[in-house]
Amino acid sequence: KEQVETNARGRVTRILDQVKPQPGNDLVLHIDSHLQKIAFDAFDQERGALVAIEIKTGGILTMVSAPSYDPNTFVSGISQKSYDQLITSNDKPLFNRAIKGQYPPGSTIKPLFGLISLQNKDISPSTTIDDPGYFFMEGIERPWRDHNSKRGGHGSGVDLAEAIIESCDVFFYQMGIKTGIDILASRSQPFGLGELTGIDLPGEASGIMPSRNWKKQNRNAAWFNGDTINMSIGQGYMLATPLQLAVMTARIAAKGKLVQPQLVKSINGVAVTPNPLIQIAQIDEDHWTYIHESMKNVIHSSKGTARSINSGLTYTMAGKTGTAQVVSIGADEEYDKEKLKKRQWDHALFIAFAPIEDPEIAVALIVENGEHGSSSAAPIARTLIDAYMNQLKNKSVTTESAFLPGKLAYAN
Repeated sequence: KEQVETNARGRVTRILDQVKPQPGNDLVLHIDSHLQKIAFDAFDQERGALVAIEIKTGGILTMVSAPSYDPNTFVSGISQKSYDQLITSNDKPLFNRAIKGQYPPGSTIKPLFGLISLQNKDISPSTTIDDPGYFFMEGIERPWRDHNSKRGGHGSGVDLAEAIIESCDVFFYQMGIKTGIDILASRSQPFGLGELTGIDLPGEASGIMPSRNWKKQNRNAAWFNGDTINMSIGQGYMLATPLQLAVMTARIAAKGKLVQPQLVKSINGVAVTPNPLIQIAQIDEDHWTYIHESMKNVIHSSKGTARSINSGLTYTMAGKTGTAQVVSIGADEEYDKEKLKKRQWDHALFIAFAPIEDPEIAVALIVENGEHGSSSAAPIARTLIDAYMNQLKNKSVTTESAFLPGKLAYAN
């Protein structure tokens, strides 16, 4: 930088002080440019974000925020007009959705909440409920609907595995009330929700893991059972970033070990040591097996909500679809996208890890206003994980895939 003296016309007459530029550090990132391009291209014209984590190191393999912008326009100086277009765009290309975007996690939270309730002995693998398609709580006239079923619900004898595989809301309404907000909130935090992940990037958002204290401090109101019901399916006050959902997924895959997200791989040729995978959540092994198997069957079973992406899979993938409401739908109303503007459509989410026997990669993504995680978000994850698994096998990888948005039928 320089400190200069100028004349009335703004011309430099002499240099008063000068500090010569210093070269910055040479950084190598965990980002895989090939996977990054595949993920970004898969979003096509949609808005959203994706984060992929290498589970055994915490390295961020892919971090996409769409739409993006051309950074080359800043190299030689961007015009005011072009900059104004970027900052006023409704698509917010300068906003890093991956670490700053805060969204309701929807049904992607169900495996974690199910795991917590199992460990707390509020339910067991043999616990079943009847799902008529709605849930009434004593003293409240309005019902909570099962948003993931046709009228009539999922029927009788629904257990936790089926509730995850087919995304049964009523099971989680009842389970949430039984476990309670205090347990759900406190035992979710080790999985990276409601607090900063500590990634080596500035500006990440903390999301919201609501609790009694949170509502008292932020809404000056008491916590009600209705709040717990909403939160039990990832709605209500609960918010998470795509990065947080990827961290949660990685820690579920690692059976409660501390997978710490890390972007920088080395500085000036010196490797940045990954954080050790210490145990941060004490969960019985049979509960881990149960949840992993349930998430596997979301994709690999004939009734799984993400069954449409299982064709031709040569490895086992575990996952969970999610839908996050953008506008509220009344208890006696039907969701009808034809009556809504596209930006009022539901968000589509998906989390996944693979292979289930020895997890290597965890992915979380959201397609804004994509409606269904199964048809909009899950195909993108399949495309990316296919490419990663092919790289592990040292096979050639193509960016073309049959599993891109728009090519699949809706399956809840």
